[in-house]
Amino acid sequence: METIERYIYAVTRRLPTKAQEEVKLELRGLIEDLLAERVQGREVDENDVNEVLVELGNPENLAREYGGEERYLIGPSLFDSYLNILKTVGSIVLAVVQTAVVIQALISPVGIVEFIVTFLGSLVSAGVQVFVWVTLIFAAVERFGKEELDMTKVTEWSPDLLRKIPDPKSQIGLTDPIFGIAFSLLFLVMYLIPQRFGVLQIGGTSTTLILVPVVNSAATARFLPFFLGFTGLTIAKEVCKLVWRTWNKKIAVISLVCNMGAIAFAHQIFTKPEFWNPGFIQQLAQNNLPEASGASEILQWLWPLLTTRFIYVIVIAYVVDTISALYRGLVENAPRR
Repeated sequence: METIERYIYAVTRRLPTKAQEEVKLELRGLIEDLLAERVQGREVDENDVNEVLVELGNPENLAREYGGEERYLIGPSLFDSYLNILKTVGSIVLAVVQTAVVIQALISPVGIVEFIVTFLGSLVSAGVQVFVWVTLIFAAVERFGKEELDMTKVTEWSPDLLRKIPDPKSQIGLTDPIFGIAFSLLFLVMYLIPQRFGVLQIGGTSTTLILVPVVNSAATARFLPFFLGFTGLTIAKEVCKLVWRTWNKKIAVISLVCNMGAIAFAHQIFTKPEFWNPGFIQQLAQNNLPEASGASEILQWLWPLLTTRFIYVIVIAYVVDTISALYRGLVENAPRR
């Protein structure tokens, strides 16, 4: 029965990984024996299961018995919350730190070695800080606030309190939301500094690197509200994924609304000719693209194609993301009959 599996999961998830399978088999056998003793040959029903599980007691207490002597900095009742908060806070802080380092490099360029050292050093320092502070806070709660937390819990346990066993397919990993937030912030920063958002080329008469802007710097202020809306909706969607961490109807609807709004903002940005650098081809070709090479003609044909079709790339990407979110949130997680 599902209630039995949920009870076993509630016990074993609080135990060390290598002990889980053994305890799972032992506990399942114990429950089957207790049920057999209770029903005396008749068919087992849900009431029998509930009575046996109530007799065994709160899964948290049973997990402590299987775990043996209590020696830990953060106990099993807080450990799941500790890991979730550590992962979430750590991911957000690392994303913010790496974005800040990239912004700083864009504003004040440094050598590649110095940038790598600064980037890695900042990530390590931020990661250590998050780990130390989150661990200290939970350790303090474990030692000094445990009684207050226990008082807030339901004193009488029942099988109705058992959580459903999570489906791995419905879980949202940290990588995609964090990458989405970091990429959106980086995209916004690059737009705000258009002189650093372009194509690098080597000058024709020297080895000097020249950056040819892709966007029209004179129109930055005009399109800024649309860009803030575009990136803001994307970031809001990814933050919701970090909060819920599970595909559900709310995430599906939020993804639909945010993605449709982002497409509307993108249409107001990327379909306007004045958004793009009007002298891009001339600036790119003036140093090292000889007329005889034919490259100038190719660019003259390719550039209008890219600027007028770029919105299609945005629309396709967001529509695919919307369909995926709706399928995962509404179809895969629909109640099974």
